Amino acid sequence: MLAGVFASIVLPLYGWRSLFFIGGTLPLGCGLLLLRVLPETPRFLARKIHRWPELRKLLSRMDTPTEESTIFSDSREQIAEKRAGYGALFEVTLIRDTLAIWTAFFMCLLAVYSAFSWLPTMLAAEGLPSGVGGAGLTAYNFGAAIGGLCCAIAIARFGSRWPMAIAAGGAAASAFLLHGVNVGKYTGLFIFGLGVHGMLVSAIQCTLYAVCAHVYTTSVRATGTASALAFGRIGSILSAFLGAMVITAGGASAFLSLLGSAMLCVTVALLVIKRHIPSLKDKRLLNSQWVVSRVNDGRDPGEAHP
Repeated sequence: MLAGVFASIVLPLYGWRSLFFIGGTLPLGCGLLLLRVLPETPRFLARKIHRWPELRKLLSRMDTPTEESTIFSDSREQIAEKRAGYGALFEVTLIRDTLAIWTAFFMCLLAVYSAFSWLPTMLAAEGLPSGVGGAGLTAYNFGAAIGGLCCAIAIARFGSRWPMAIAAGGAAASAFLLHGVNVGKYTGLFIFGLGVHGMLVSAIQCTLYAVCAHVYTTSVRATGTASALAFGRIGSILSAFLGAMVITAGGASAFLSLLGSAMLCVTVALLVIKRHIPSLKDKRLLNSQWVVSRVNDGRDPGEAHP
């Protein structure tokens, strides 16, 4: 949203080359900032003895202070890591989640980029002025900002399975319900519906990364997430061709059916995933069981297990 406003100011004054230069410089500066301030994960640091001081500082920031003599290990997760690299994604214990996550990314990004690329064209094809197309895209993006935050809060409390499945199902339903809205007569209501749809779709797109981080262990987390995103980008590329074909063949009705069908597939894929982020209640139960197991097996209190 801000980029659109920014571009409208920069383009008339300095031209498109300046816009591209600024748009390329800002992410590079952001990357350098993140390199300096973004911490590694505790599980990664626990495996690097020379970085244990960094881990202690990080745990202190997370309200989990440790003694200088504390020894860190991550034996539970390392036992589960039988392989590394792409082959690990298709182990018997992971292949179901991998394929489901790839499907969710593919269909979600197909829906997102279909909207980004073709919403203004679809509205123009219905005889509406170009300004309405811009308003539709703005509403979609505004809803997206709200949806990502709300879904993140819900996942932290209730786990990822049902909040994400409900959001994906709601996204599909909102697209199908917009079939019944006369876009020429009830333009405001239609734009509002697009905002709701964008809110729900982007809630899934943002939080899928968190599901990847939970499903894959430390040694394959980056590989698993990057592979899923790469597969999702195939969906975004396909949207450039599919959107044009659908709008040409069936107009707004067919385009909305495309969005709804894609999110219906995402809903099914999310329900297929086995290792969802647990709810706050389940986390507390697991933590209490872990404490009991530490007492029962006589483990050294100075040994910390992430």
